[in-house]
Parts: sequence; structure tokens; C-alpha cells
Amino acid sequence: MKKICLILSTGLFSLSVFAQTGKTTGAAKANAHIKVFNQAMQTGDLNSAVVALNYYITEQGTSTPYADTLAMLYMQEGSYPQCYYWADLRLKANPEDKGLLEMKGICLEKLQQPKEAITIFEKLYGKTQSPYHAYKLMELQYSIKRLAECIATANSAERLQYKPEFTMTYNFGDQVGRTYLQAGIFNIHGLALYDLDRKAEGKAYFEKAVALDSNFALARQNLEAMKTIEAKNNKVSPNTPGQQASPANKQNN
Repeated sequence: MKKICLILSTGLFSLSVFAQTGKTTGAAKANAHIKVFNQAMQTGDLNSAVVALNYYITEQGTSTPYADTLAMLYMQEGSYPQCYYWADLRLKANPEDKGLLEMKGICLEKLQQPKEAITIFEKLYGKTQSPYHAYKLMELQYSIKRLAECIATANSAERLQYKPEFTMTYNFGDQVGRTYLQAGIFNIHGLALYDLDRKAEGKAYFEKAVALDSNFALARQNLEAMKTIEAKNNKVSPNTPGQQASPANKQNN
């Protein structure tokens, strides 16, 4: 049994908006815990930096900007429940903070709450019109088959401005690749169209992705899968009973 898969990329891209470490001045600069934090950051010791900030926040209270930094460090460590706790807490005081919203949305995705994550990224994308936020929103919408919404986001994203430095990483088997963000958006757009049985339109978007980056492995595989399906369908005579080639993600003989 041969399986033809149209694979969605994993959303491994650099966060476009991040909570930033507050400037260390005055009393904070002299604080022993902040000294430990700064030293730990200089050496790349995230665990010690997290411990130092927890002590500092215990002393100073959660209103300090260092609570945002603590959320960011937890995210960098992959400690998503802890990141979510601090991002959500800080959003109560700063509900429009885009860096905190982004962290909360990603944590919700990692904690298997895609619908809640979509709500966050819809709000973010509405605020920023960022291609990164458009991509993440599309990825989430596609993941739970909200296909019409995914295509609507894709159509909106086509009107955005892209720069060559707007890139993303993706998993392809055991390998990690990098491509242009717009190519990633084209790829998901193609997947959503395919799933809605708009195969010719979907193929066109895979072709657009490959035209932007001929080394984009996911889009190339999706395009080849489309060509294989078309070739199988063309071999079936209109008057000959038989099973048509199965769509992607289903088994084929």
C-alpha cells in the first residue's frame, strides 16, 4: 500500500514579537538576584537565570517587567505551563501587550488547545498584520480543519508585504529545513484548497511555493503528490469501472 501524504509544516519560526528584558538600572542593577540573572544570561545558563528572576519577583512583586522576561525564558526552555502562567498573569495588567499575547498563544498551541490559540492569534493578526502571525493563524486553522477560515486568512496574507529575511524553519522527516515565510503560507493555502476538493487551485499554490524556493521540501513533495494523483486519474478510462486515485493522507493501491 502506497501512502501519498501532503504534509503540513510545523510552526518553528522565530517569534516576531518578544517580551524584552527591562533595562537594568538603579536599584535593580544593585540587586543580588539581578546580578545573578545578568551573569547567568552572559553564560547562557537559562536555569540559573530563571531561578534568579523567581527570587527577584518574589521580592519585588509581579508588576516588574522582569516577570515578562521570566515568561520568555520559560518559553525558550520549552516550559510551556510556566510560560503560560506568567504571560497570562501579566496580560491581566497589560492586556494589549503583543509579546505576551504571542507567548500565550504559542503556549496554548503547545498545550493542545488550538481553538484558544486561534482566538489569540486572530487578535494578534488583527493588531499587527504581521506575516508571521498570519502564518501561525493559518497553521492553527488548518490543524483543526477550519479550512474556510484558513483560506480567508491566506487571502488576507497575500496582500501583506514580505521581505527576503522573513523566513521560517520546518520539519521534514528527521531533517529541519528553512524557507521563505511566504512560501510556507502558499504551502498551507494549497493544503486547505486541496482538502476542499479545489485541487487545481491547490496545485497552483504548491507551484507558487516551489517557484519561490525550489529547495522547499514540503512544497515539492506536495506538488509531486498532486502530479502522481493526476497521472493515476488520467490512466483511468472514463468507461472503465475502478477506483480513482485517493486524495492525500489516504491509502492508495
